[in-house]
Amino acid sequence: MRTKHFILILCCVIITTIFFIILGPAGEPNDSLKSIVSHTHQQFNKLQENLRVTEQKKLEIDAKYLNLLGFTDSIYAKEFQAYNRYEIGNGFKSDADIEISHLPLIEQPAQKQQKTDGYSSNSNTLQHSSKTRLATTPYNGTKANFTIVTYVQDGQAPSVILLAQNIASKFPDEHLLVYDIGLSEDDSRSLTAYCNITRCSVISYDLSVFPSHAFDRRMHAYRPIVIKDALTRSKSILFVENYIRFRGGNHDLQKLRNKVLSTGVLGWNTSTAVSTRTHPKMFEYFQTDADDFIFLRMVDLDVVLFMDTPFVEKNIMLPWLKCALTVECIDPIGAQWNGCKYNKKPLYRYSGCHAYDVSAFNIVLGLTWHLDVSQYSMPSEGNNIFYKETLEKATRILENRRLNNSDTSEHPVTED
Repeated sequence: MRTKHFILILCCVIITTIFFIILGPAGEPNDSLKSIVSHTHQQFNKLQENLRVTEQKKLEIDAKYLNLLGFTDSIYAKEFQAYNRYEIGNGFKSDADIEISHLPLIEQPAQKQQKTDGYSSNSNTLQHSSKTRLATTPYNGTKANFTIVTYVQDGQAPSVILLAQNIASKFPDEHLLVYDIGLSEDDSRSLTAYCNITRCSVISYDLSVFPSHAFDRRMHAYRPIVIKDALTRSKSILFVENYIRFRGGNHDLQKLRNKVLSTGVLGWNTSTAVSTRTHPKMFEYFQTDADDFIFLRMVDLDVVLFMDTPFVEKNIMLPWLKCALTVECIDPIGAQWNGCKYNKKPLYRYSGCHAYDVSAFNIVLGLTWHLDVSQYSMPSEGNNIFYKETLEKATRILENRRLNNSDTSEHPVTED
């Protein structure tokens, strides 16, 4: 559309110039011709520059979303603040010299939740779309020291129920915080029966205050939203997908918590390159080149530890959420989640399928730590701390238990 307007304006200028030439006095030197041509040339260059600037990829989101997510510090609050350009070897530019004003705090809802130990009381919080959902406001209560965090959507109740039982068995002293982002009433009741205990809480989180693509299961834009909210409630978190089950115990968990202290983020990397699972257009929003990521291993989001530190908030969560809430960044034109072709040569070429929030997460990690994957992750190969369990298997296990026909060997929650 901008190109059409540009061509139309250019045609008008050319026609006007020809018109003046034709109607000029016969035989009289047209001294204004040069100035007209010069002016036309200047306008052409100006329009060309404006078009180039307009189409430059930028990470800009409405300041209200930053406020909703708890970015109320003055260094985050400026609306339309562009993402800091990264240069390999130099890291992110400092924002210390940028003058930014404070955002007004969001008004608290009339009915305040009961808050204990960094968590909202889970009574009357499990809701369906037909019920009144909780207002999404930054949490400002007492923070817990450590929390295990997951989320659940419609149809996933069996999986999160078994995760709760697995965590209660392996880490009995730790708290599980479950974000309900779309459970049905029946699933809510089922989850309440298993998670209505001191070490398990449910938060019914309202995504409707964010852009509509935040609901899209393909993009998973809700994952960084959930993680950021959890970091306002706890000093450190272990984010896990609800299909994850743990083999290790408290000793293994403590080792991981000690390891994440040095960087603030710790995950597990795969053998797939970031460039293989990231649409090339996403790199443009981070002002970087896909070729820089051809040998960088991709970290998945199945299990990741996060620390609530200013460094993590500014360098990881802020740019990640800016991309996640910008639909053109997280879902570039031509991106798709399936149809991966890993047999392309060379292997680091774009496979044809995009990892959306995971891709954005890995670009941010790579830029922050200068493409050194060892700084923020461990190899997935040889991992014996956790494993995955399908939703179908979790549903079958729960159904067998209801029928008093459970095979304890079928579910390895009690196995080492």
